[in-house]
Amino acid sequence: MAELDASKLPGDALRELGEFLRRKLSAKVEESSGRIVVENVSNTRLRKAVRWFLSRKKLSGEYRVLSDRKAKTLTLKKIKKD
Repeated sequence: MAELDASKLPGDALRELGEFLRRKLSAKVEESSGRIVVENVSNTRLRKAVRWFLSRKKLSGEYRVLSDRKAKTLTLKKIKKD
């Protein structure tokens, strides 16, 4: 099981990410209040899929995928621009 905190994404992008992960990973995806939980998928595979999604939506310059090794979760963070 892999967990992603995608609460920083706008509503439409969050919904599209959930749909994309269902198709791409062929796994059960649960969404609730900005959190996405994917069953039977490693954090590495989820991270790669999320980065691919961000690239396809031209959002890779605005968001990063960070991992928390202690909690074993991934987080989407908005990149601060000066």
